[in-house]
Amino acid sequence: MRADIHPGEIKALLPCISLLDILDKGAAGGPLRLRVRLAGTRLRDYLGVETTGRCLDEFDLGDQRLYWDAAYREVAESGRPAQGVVTLAPWRQPHIFQFWLRLPLVDGEGRIVMVLGHDAFLQSEKAHALANRANLRIA
Repeated sequence: MRADIHPGEIKALLPCISLLDILDKGAAGGPLRLRVRLAGTRLRDYLGVETTGRCLDEFDLGDQRLYWDAAYREVAESGRPAQGVVTLAPWRQPHIFQFWLRLPLVDGEGRIVMVLGHDAFLQSEKAHALANRANLRIA
């Protein structure tokens, strides 16, 4: 539950943390509507834009749109965590790799209403090698 997360206990991670509200789960197989409730400063630094308060469908994600839709749908519908890696190509930084984790958060009735995200950004040959082996994985 969101109430189980205490920001003071994870201070070192806060620049890489995001919280997204699930506004609409849409039709089966269709895109979700998600709004960024909170985005850490490292996300803004790497993406080059403030995402807090905006919906994900407002951003041009290019050929990664379906990838992210599938990742968030998996978390929102199955209640299972998901992880993966992508480049920041839609953000004009194709040499930087975004290693991500998304976790479902439930309300008092057990409905998945939010997604907690953690993102790490790497630029190196090792990151390139890891990215070639990694893809969307359900934890």
